[in-house]
This record gives sequence, structure tokens and C-alpha cells, in this order.
Amino acid sequence: MKNTTILVIFLISIKVFAQDFNEKTRFLFGTFHTQNTTINGISVGAFPQFNDEKRFVRTNGIRLEIPGLGLIGLLANGSLIRKEETDEIINGLNISGGTMGNVSFNGITLAFLVQSGTENNGIAIAGLWNGMDNSNGIQISGLLNETTYSNGIQIALSNSTEYMSGIQIGGANYANEKMVGLQIGIWNESKNTKGIQLGLWNINEKRKLPIINWNF
Repeated sequence: MKNTTILVIFLISIKVFAQDFNEKTRFLFGTFHTQNTTINGISVGAFPQFNDEKRFVRTNGIRLEIPGLGLIGLLANGSLIRKEETDEIINGLNISGGTMGNVSFNGITLAFLVQSGTENNGIAIAGLWNGMDNSNGIQISGLLNETTYSNGIQIALSNSTEYMSGIQIGGANYANEKMVGLQIGIWNESKNTKGIQLGLWNINEKRKLPIINWNF
């Protein structure tokens, strides 16, 4: 009886969540400036929504955001990591001047300057700055990648994450809470390390060494 009750609650939860994204369905073309909508095809827009109301929008296909708030993202004070609940999902390709919102990217997202979201499951490329709460895949940028949780690869002039499982390649690499994997750069710094650091100067919780450092 207990297991049956848990299963019913679980199924109801899935249905409620699905309804948030599927109250309306658009085919071929639509705008992501809407509410409770799934767009199968191409979605377009200019900026994210500027209020506290949840949008619950899903794009299955291609999302085009021109110009995108990321064009002024360099004016952001501090981190771009968004520790908030996702209210937009993109399954496919996202192209923008810079998408900044509570967005989960599943596929490829390309930003001219700056982008941030709640989750990257795939490839996130930005001209200057990538900020994701969770990144499961590849982050590439010209200046800075930052995450709370990085499971995959980060490539940039500077890479920063709290919890890392994978590879960092850049001028300066930081795993501030835990590192499992490999850091390659000029300056590498990590805590709770299980892996190898290759660089001009390497710092972990056990020692500081040039060229190569490790802990297992």
C-alpha cells in the first residue's frame, strides 16, 4: 500500500510538471515571450521576461534570441550563476547575442558575448563569459567559464567551479570545493583533490608544486 501511494504521488507530480510546459502547443513557429507553451519548430524573441511570473516555456528545435540581454551582460556585478528554478527549457539549438535567464539548455547554445542559465546539458559556447549553475558537457568561452557543478570539460582563459568532475583547460583553473579529474593550465588550484594538475604552478590541499601536482 505504501509503495502504491508513493507511485501515485510521483505520477501526479510528473503530470503537473508536464502541464506547466504543455498547456499550449505551437508548431513550426512561435515566440518564447509566452506562458505555459511548448513550441515545436522555431521560437524567437528579444529578451527574457522581466518579472517574477514563471513562464514555463519549452522549445523543441531552434531558439533565436536577438539581440539578447547578454550584450550588456559584462555589466553584471559578480557571478552569473543563477541558483534559481528553471522556467524555460531548450531542446536543440539556441543562438543569441547572449541568453540570460532561468533556462535549461539541452543541446547546443551559442552566445555572441555572455550567457547564463540554470543548466547546460550539451555544449555551451560564449564569446566572453559562460555562467551555469550545473554544466554536464562542454563549456567554451573566450574569457571565463563558471559553474557550481561541472561534469565534463571547461575551456577558457579562466575556469572556475565549486565541484568539478572532468577536465579544466585554461590559463587559470579553480575547483574551490572538490576536484576529481584533470587541470591543465598556467595556474591550477583545487581542494579535496582526486586527480592531476599540470601547469606552471599547481596548488592542492597537500602541496604546491610546479609542472605537476597530484592527489589520490
